[in-house]
Amino acid sequence: MSALALEVDQAMQQLDAVTASRLERLVRDALALVKPIAAADSVETNEIRFPLVQGSRLITSEEVARLQDEA
Repeated sequence: MSALALEVDQAMQQLDAVTASRLERLVRDALALVKPIAAADSVETNEIRFPLVQGSRLITSEEVARLQDEA
C-alpha cells in the first residue's frame, strides 16, 4: 500500500461517518478525473480520451476551506 493510500485509510478510520463519506466522494471524484475513458473506436486506434470540464479553473486551498465550512 502506498503512503498516500495508508494516509487516506488512517484518516477514514478517524472521521465520523458523514465526513468519511465526503472524503470518499472527493477521492472517487479525483480518480474519475484522471481515469482514462476508452473511446468507442479505441480498440482500433488505441486512443484514450479524458473527460473535459468546460469552463473549469483551479481553485485555491482557501476556496476549498470556505466550501467545506459552508457544507
